Amino acid sequence: MSEIYFDNSATTKVSIEAAEAALKAMRENYGNASSLHGKGLTAARCLAQARRSMASLLGAAEKEIIFNSSASEGNNTVLFGVAAAHGKKGGSILVSAVEHPSVLEPAKLLAQKGFTVQTVAVDNWGRIDLSDLANKLTADTILVSCQHINNETGVRQPVEKIGALVKSNSQAFFHIDGVQGFAKLPVDLAVCKADFYTASGHKIHAPKGVGLLWIKNGVRINPLIYGGGQEKNQRSGTENIPGIEAFAVAAQAAAANRASNLVAVKQVRDTLWFKLCELLPDVICNSDLAGESSPYVLNVSFPGAKSEVLLHYLEERKIYVSSGSACHSSKNKASHVLLAMGIPQELADCSIRYSFCPQNTVAEAQTVAEATAEIVKEIRRYSVGEKQKNRR
Repeated sequence: MSEIYFDNSATTKVSIEAAEAALKAMRENYGNASSLHGKGLTAARCLAQARRSMASLLGAAEKEIIFNSSASEGNNTVLFGVAAAHGKKGGSILVSAVEHPSVLEPAKLLAQKGFTVQTVAVDNWGRIDLSDLANKLTADTILVSCQHINNETGVRQPVEKIGALVKSNSQAFFHIDGVQGFAKLPVDLAVCKADFYTASGHKIHAPKGVGLLWIKNGVRINPLIYGGGQEKNQRSGTENIPGIEAFAVAAQAAAANRASNLVAVKQVRDTLWFKLCELLPDVICNSDLAGESSPYVLNVSFPGAKSEVLLHYLEERKIYVSSGSACHSSKNKASHVLLAMGIPQELADCSIRYSFCPQNTVAEAQTVAEATAEIVKEIRRYSVGEKQKNRR
């Protein structure tokens, strides 16, 4: 049986075009973009072209694009950079209860350093409660950070409404973690009134180790990394030209095929969901399929079948899925996202995240549904048998 990879929210397979762009840069355009000789100037031109490409996709100016190693670095840069630029303790930072760890963990550290960190409530689908956000915005609020698309459930946050609330009720900066939406789903940073936006290459078929941070023109924050002054003094360190070129190629391909990709991925997601419902009528969907959400993610719970057990059985059949964020999957903790949505611990412990890419097929979805149902039933039979045996 060939493998079926339904864990694309964790990372994606590098596309041939992106790999070729990276290889060419490593083998031919290998100069340091800061060097003044010909090789360096060639690398600098490649860097400038990639920056123009990314700016065009975001409707931004070239000078607003900062290349870095990952969205996690970008998120850390925003939180620590805004806090440092604030220059004093006591500023308020607002994050939702369902953010990625690369936002939540820096926020916790800033709380220890004297900043006031408040968690904005979410509804049963994981969407930010706008009234709670409005109530918590004050003159002391310096930053509001939220995802565009949740990495575990695919829910789309109302970033346009959030940005309007932030700017009409405070002087705070607004940061959008765009990792799961960049080049896949449209976003208008001007309409969102955003000040920062982060993205990562490996979610859209570029290599790992490259990302970007968009900083709105005129906004000033302290850098996270100091040194040679690259990336307009905002992110020192020799630029990863192979990764950046591959990132730009992958992003252009994703954006150019956005509409058709959405249709294809939705067919895969819907096929998987309806087949699961047919085979396992008690399956519970944790993704808001009727509301605004990304078709790239489907999160479900299988009562009576622990996630880690189901994952390993599926892997034996070369089917790869996850139980939530890849950054927390090794810690054997229930998803903080699902718990914040009000999902009981026992169902959160039985949740699986399927996440897709345009190369996935309807046939794969049917196979995965059938395999999942067969394994869930086997796990349940075993669990019942063990309970009966223990009663004797």
